[in-house]
Amino acid sequence: GFGKVGLHTMKYLHEYGARCICVGETDGAIYNPRGIDPKELQDYEQGHGTIVGFPKAEPYDGSILEVPCDILIPAAIEKQLTRENAPRVQAKIIAEAANGPTTPAAHEIFLQRNILVIPDVYVNAGGVTVSFFEWLKNLNHVSYGRLSFKYERESSYYLLQSVQHSLEQWFGKARGEIPIIPSPEFQARATGASEKDIVYSGLAYTMEQSAKQIMTMAARYNLGLDQRTAAYLCALEKVFTVYNEAGFTY
Repeated sequence: GFGKVGLHTMKYLHEYGARCICVGETDGAIYNPRGIDPKELQDYEQGHGTIVGFPKAEPYDGSILEVPCDILIPAAIEKQLTRENAPRVQAKIIAEAANGPTTPAAHEIFLQRNILVIPDVYVNAGGVTVSFFEWLKNLNHVSYGRLSFKYERESSYYLLQSVQHSLEQWFGKARGEIPIIPSPEFQARATGASEKDIVYSGLAYTMEQSAKQIMTMAARYNLGLDQRTAAYLCALEKVFTVYNEAGFTY
């Protein structure tokens, strides 16, 4: 899929050095083993209404789910990976960006073949997580960063002054003032985080912590590559904890 999920997944992976070799939509697929640039493909798709005919890739007539690759990302509809095609999938990792793209039978086949499936309940949880942040902001009627922006900005400048003072004491005033010139990156941070920065940071932290919890659960119960069951166990454990502490269990 090359909708919002597929496009932005492709963009982020491209930024981190990954090479996307195949993209499929309902009306056709394209393939280039040297890689497809997401921005160029997006511009072409917006201008032509389709990815078919993209000049920097060849048409692909086979099933893109079976293309040899490191990471397969089903990002369209459910039940794409089934008992029938799972034995022919050649990816090492399957990241379920769509909802329910893998049937239970296919999931078992992937486990037997030692193919890591990163479950949809985790992979595509970012949108729901940010919606939760938005809900919290609406409850408080205060935008993120409003209460701490000025304090954090001043703290950054106090830090620079402290470093400058320490260096001047160490090397002696005889050498004159030692200017501390912040880098552009530090300067940008010193001015304070925008609401977008705070949301992105909170999202990254939440997803990182969730990933650690899932992997820890998989190790605790010796689940191997079955991250889906581990994710379900994490969810059930949290629900049970809340019910137990509220006195709803017997």
